[in-house]
Amino acid sequence: MQSNNKMKSAKITNQTTLVTFCSLLAMSKQFYIFSLAITIITLCFGLIASWWIGSLLCVIGCLIGFGIGLISKYYALRIEFDKKLFEYLVINVDQLPNKLIELDEALQQLNLINTNQLPTRSIIERQKGTIKLLKKQIFWLILQMLLLVGILISGMIRFG
Repeated sequence: MQSNNKMKSAKITNQTTLVTFCSLLAMSKQFYIFSLAITIITLCFGLIASWWIGSLLCVIGCLIGFGIGLISKYYALRIEFDKKLFEYLVINVDQLPNKLIELDEALQQLNLINTNQLPTRSIIERQKGTIKLLKKQIFWLILQMLLLVGILISGMIRFG
């Protein structure tokens, strides 16, 4: 009876952990929306800088900002994909070991992971990998914000 309660508790904990993790990954969408707004602002400022101010430095900075926005989009897509996979695992948490094997097989068939990779990654390894993606997305967002601030200050100095 007691071991049954422990197994039930472990399932609840695992499911709760996965649901919490999916909620954390949902923040990635907000980061992406903010990055998209910065990308649009950067493009608009780049057009203004090229036509009105005539600053090549601002235009180059805006193009770099646009490129960073594309990189941020890539990470947002990867994180959203991982979030969907974790949501699937939440639904099937009682069959987690089998579902992880099936998931790796499906990803290998689609050439989304290396066939030389470890046989099956644990859920913790998968979470760590996704957290790395989230940290990279945040890094690129911060870099994009700093670049936009630098471009705006540069434009004000040149214009003012």
